[in-house]
Amino acid sequence: MPLRRLSLAAAALAVATTSAKTHPNAPVDAGAGSASAAAVALSADSLTPRSIAALEARIRRILDSTHTPGAGVAIVRHDSVIYTGGLGRSRLSPARNATAATLFRIGSTSKIFVSLTALALEHEGKLSLGDPLSRRMPGFWFRNPWEQTDTLRLVHLLEHTSGFDDNSIKAYANSDPTPLSLAAGLALDSTTRVSRWRPGTRFAYCNTGPGIVALITERIEGKPFETIVQQRWFDRIGMRTATYLLPDTLTADLTTLYRADGVTAVPYWHLFARPAGAINASAHDMAALLRFLLGRGVIGGDTLLPPGTLDRAEHASTWIGARTGIRDVGYGLGLYRQEDDDGRVWTGHAGGVEGGISDLSYLPAEGVGYALQINAAHGGAMREISKAVRAYLTRDLPRPRAVRALPLSPVIAREFAGWYRPVSPRPQIVAFLERIVGLQHLGASGQTVRLSPLIGAAASYVPVDSLLFRTERGAVTTMSLHRDAADGRAHAMDGPGGGTSFERIGTATALTTLAATALWVMALIVSVLAAVWGSLRWVVRRVGRGVDATKPGAAAGAVLWRISIVATGCGMLYLVGLTLGFQDVHAMGTVSAISLLVFATPIVFAVCAVAGLALMFRGGTPIVNGRQRASLWLARCATCLHLLTASYLARHDVIGWRPWV
Repeated sequence: MPLRRLSLAAAALAVATTSAKTHPNAPVDAGAGSASAAAVALSADSLTPRSIAALEARIRRILDSTHTPGAGVAIVRHDSVIYTGGLGRSRLSPARNATAATLFRIGSTSKIFVSLTALALEHEGKLSLGDPLSRRMPGFWFRNPWEQTDTLRLVHLLEHTSGFDDNSIKAYANSDPTPLSLAAGLALDSTTRVSRWRPGTRFAYCNTGPGIVALITERIEGKPFETIVQQRWFDRIGMRTATYLLPDTLTADLTTLYRADGVTAVPYWHLFARPAGAINASAHDMAALLRFLLGRGVIGGDTLLPPGTLDRAEHASTWIGARTGIRDVGYGLGLYRQEDDDGRVWTGHAGGVEGGISDLSYLPAEGVGYALQINAAHGGAMREISKAVRAYLTRDLPRPRAVRALPLSPVIAREFAGWYRPVSPRPQIVAFLERIVGLQHLGASGQTVRLSPLIGAAASYVPVDSLLFRTERGAVTTMSLHRDAADGRAHAMDGPGGGTSFERIGTATALTTLAATALWVMALIVSVLAAVWGSLRWVVRRVGRGVDATKPGAAAGAVLWRISIVATGCGMLYLVGLTLGFQDVHAMGTVSAISLLVFATPIVFAVCAVAGLALMFRGGTPIVNGRQRASLWLARCATCLHLLTASYLARHDVIGWRPWV
């Protein structure tokens, strides 16, 4: 079950506070953090591995430089397993080497089997992906305000276009070893099952959807989902050691997971909704899965899926981007297609749990693919290893031919130019942040449009149709401009960031948002400086003993400054708590020092803002010089900015949010 999106949000929050997205949009794992300096240096190594031995050596260097204990690797070409192996350590103490039989957590890559099962049952006439959820699950609680016109269907749950909020932190934190039944696990999170926009329009990754479909398959087949997958897929594909449950460590080589430091062990996580991300699998198991996928549903002469079924699974259909012309990338049924820097479109699924990351990717037409798992929450390490393996697999393949670019329509460029903000947050609790740090400006330059985000490098797109675009270096359509009046977006943009949906906003709104954010950050900085200055004055006064601290005018604005300093401290502590909480989901989702910090600091911040406003209307100590007048006005400005921020946070339900509920 991937948690990287939430950690990306936490990282973006930290960036936003110092410098003042979502895709899939995928979410609490420290593995999404930045690569270490050593890993970045490795990315500059332009030598493509030409042999398995060279590739092994490259991966070992990455593991060593990023302090990642171990990795499981599987490489397949057509129906042949080119390589399976374990590199590094599966456990540090007592030390144990990783092997091709070592079981790693594959996280959300597990979702593939939910979709495969649903497709198989559809072929057998037992369900249809177009079935309404309300008809398939009578009495199952969810809310879709558009149910009469935009019915919520099973396909929306699998393609992450239901509009549901992602799982709550409380549900993520659950680790009941009982284990819970699937129905009991889903019951932990019923309040998140509310469509936030019309189903079948915007993409927002949600772990609940596949879990619901898995529950439906349980009721159809009359057996636990794990048994269904074991009988239908694991046994027939040849995934002989794969399991959803904690294996017997006396007979199975189960890796120990570690945090990003590669040292701090993470306890085994019993996921509350196992179909969404609980599988343990070895390199041997993943090689078998790759052979099945590259064989287009056939393995060892055994046809498990009819022709064309995997083609359907690999392509999105309900996301509005797909319906407006983005055909080659997007999230299908448990499989995701994404273009790399060379224009190649890889199909597969990634996954992340606390302490582990996985990546399964393949090129269907070329018949090559790989599966990687690491046992540390180090996103930089996984990116570098994936880059090395992809370079090895594609070393002799020609670069894909790009879709022909067309002239840019000046009418379209003028109509759609402007500021855009994201409107498809994965977890709703970070929407307040995405609306700011996710702002992007779209402008025309010659025959290209340029998309400039606040954070990160700008990208240039060329038109391949009047409203469809690809990146200048890309080969396929990855962005669409369109009008989505039914969903409240007069001018919409979909695609950038892996499927994010944007709406155009007025220039005044965008600039006001940026200005208010920048001024608030300045208020934080000034408040910190005021705290330092006030502390120094206090020390000097006490040491000097000759200065009268009650001298008229000496305390002008002092109370306001103290309130602002407390508010600033709360803001900083909230960031600290949020960052720590998204690195330790169990602490965040239960009553702990971290979750209480995240709950209490916004409340104290808001109280300080209101108290400061009330104090501004009361008389204070007389002002005797210009310096004191400036200090008082600065304190008043900081107070107003704190109040504005508190109002914004309250509007987005940040104030009073209890992550353990």
